[in-house]
Amino acid sequence: MPTTIRTVALLATAALALTGCRADPKNTDFDSITSNLSPELRTLSERDSDVDVHLALNEEQQMRAAWNDLGRFWLLDRPSKLSPFPIMSTTGNP
Repeated sequence: MPTTIRTVALLATAALALTGCRADPKNTDFDSITSNLSPELRTLSERDSDVDVHLALNEEQQMRAAWNDLGRFWLLDRPSKLSPFPIMSTTGNP
């Protein structure tokens, strides 16, 4: 019984060793390598994921700025000065 298990294990190891890894010849020739020297980069210094994060952050800031602009346009960024009573800021911003 142990000899059979050893033989099967040896044959499986030999089969795996003989298959090995084969590189794609299309990706290793000179023209393929020189046509795209940095395939993981989308811009000069950023990967696809870095660009996506940068765009998402930029959109978030733009939307926040747009809401601030709307508040200033509709004069909602500060309390009314028409009240005869002193009005203190409740937002925490002076």
